Amino acid sequence: MKKFASEKEVKQMPTRNKMYRNKTDIACIFGVSNPTVYRRVEGIKKEIGKRYNQYAILDNLISLAVYADYEKYHKRLENRNLRKTVPPFDMYEARMYLEEVEGREESK
Repeated sequence: MKKFASEKEVKQMPTRNKMYRNKTDIACIFGVSNPTVYRRVEGIKKEIGKRYNQYAILDNLISLAVYADYEKYHKRLENRNLRKTVPPFDMYEARMYLEEVEGREESK
């Protein structure tokens, strides 16, 4: 039987060392609900080939950098006119945003 990590265990995991996480872990890391993560993942799937490469999602594991980028820009990416204002995907910038989110979680 598969044991899922508790929220406490997820917070103790070093995020920088794990490039891919499952949807439940991402919900805990970003402080959003599971349905929100599922909606974001559907949006990421639509962006594969346009904004993200085929390695954004591997066997139901989502790249943290890709999720962080999509979490930040999802409203603008979904709007046809605002989409033009979104900068190209940058792995470094996405990781910096992820560290910012982690910092907010640690300060709570």
